[in-house]
Amino acid sequence: MEQVEQVSALDALGRRQNLVRILFIHRSLADVENCLHELKRARFTVSSEVVVTPEQFAERLRSQFFDLVVTEYPSPNWQEMQVLDLVGRMKKDIPLIFLVHGLKRETAAEFILKGAAECIEMDSIGHLPVAIHRALDEKALRSQRDRAEKDLRRSEARYRALAGNLSYGICRCSLDGRLLEINEAMMRILGYGSREELLALDLDFTRDIIQDPGRRAQLLGQSDADTLVDPIEIEWKRKDHSTVKVRLSGREVLS
Repeated sequence: MEQVEQVSALDALGRRQNLVRILFIHRSLADVENCLHELKRARFTVSSEVVVTPEQFAERLRSQFFDLVVTEYPSPNWQEMQVLDLVGRMKKDIPLIFLVHGLKRETAAEFILKGAAECIEMDSIGHLPVAIHRALDEKALRSQRDRAEKDLRRSEARYRALAGNLSYGICRCSLDGRLLEINEAMMRILGYGSREELLALDLDFTRDIIQDPGRRAQLLGQSDADTLVDPIEIEWKRKDHSTVKVRLSGREVLS
């Protein structure tokens, strides 16, 4: 029963993976084959290449994409932390798993602190599929965090522009015309007392504020004309239903 449960767990692990591209740093093709055998048992689909020297490693990492690196340790071709240093200098966010022989716990802990994803004894190579799965999951989480931080910085920069620019009216609307953000200068141009008041009306920026249907089409890129006019002069409707002529320019903002 225990063997059946173990195989089922490996099957489930492999089914969660797409193609995994691995760059091996290893002198022994037999050891590499053992690694690939364990991954195939876990139902991983693997594309792999093998290098030996730092020069081969750097060239392959520059010219091709890999999901992770599996490297032997120690190796006569490499200094102790050289592979970690090289990946850092190349600014590659790629997990490194060390295959080791009798490595001291203190040395393994130092490797992890320096950025290694895992250190696995060759005598326990059956742990490799789980280590690879965990390393790829952690990389995906880092990528999500980095994207979220980048989106936050972009949002904060947009907010500073909206809040701080008192000379120009600035707003952001969706492609369907819904008003999303507005700064104080724009609020004054349209004759409203507060951003909350204006945004609460849920105005269609292109229908309720821009009077000319042709200009609306131009602004949203829906005109039959070959080119868009940027900037364009346009009439806007204010809160009191009077109109004001403005010179409008803009750009698409990708979320």
